[in-house]
This record gives sequence, C-alpha cells and structure tokens, in this order.
Amino acid sequence: MSNPAAKAKPPTLTSMFTLFAKYRPALNSFQGDGKRILLSQSDCWMQQADLIGAKHFTLTQTGLTFFEFRKSTLDYEEYLQFLTMLCTERQVNLEEVKEKLTNCGPPGIKS
Repeated sequence: MSNPAAKAKPPTLTSMFTLFAKYRPALNSFQGDGKRILLSQSDCWMQQADLIGAKHFTLTQTGLTFFEFRKSTLDYEEYLQFLTMLCTERQVNLEEVKEKLTNCGPPGIKS
C-alpha cells in the first residue's frame, strides 16, 4: 500500500528528479542513486510528462543536447542547464516544462 503521508507533500522538480534518477527503465541494468540522471531516464521522464512530440522536443534533440555535456549522467544543476538549453533551442517555455515534469507522477505511472 502507498503511504498516505507521502501523498500529502506535493512533488517538486527536485523530488521528481530524484525519483526518475533512481528509476530503472526496461532493459537497463543501471540502478541510479537519485543524484545523477541518464539520458534514458530523462527521456522516460519527458515522455511521461508529454514533452516528447511536435509541440516540445524530439528524442533526437534531447540526445544531442544531453551529449553536449560530454557525460553519461547529469546532476540536478546540470539537468537544469540541459532543460534551459533545450527550451531555448526550441523556443519552449521553461516554466511550463518544469511544471509538466513536476506534475507527471512517479516513474511508470501515467497520470
């Protein structure tokens, strides 16, 4: 059963980052510690938040922008830079993207 006390606290972008950075997408043996996020975890998060598609971003764009960091994982501060870069390139509202990422529900659960 889920903990009712956990539901009382609204999600934040930071708390959602931690959840998705710990999430293990299918066919991925990597188990994250919640401090750094993989591209596959980020893409999973963005798909769940309905940010992958014509209105926002493509998986190609997220991949190219992620790889500009020349790292396999990004920490939270780097991830904020990643989001800013993506939104600037695509002329998408950064605050709208943050809101969608914050309110999309935990990994694997479509809200």
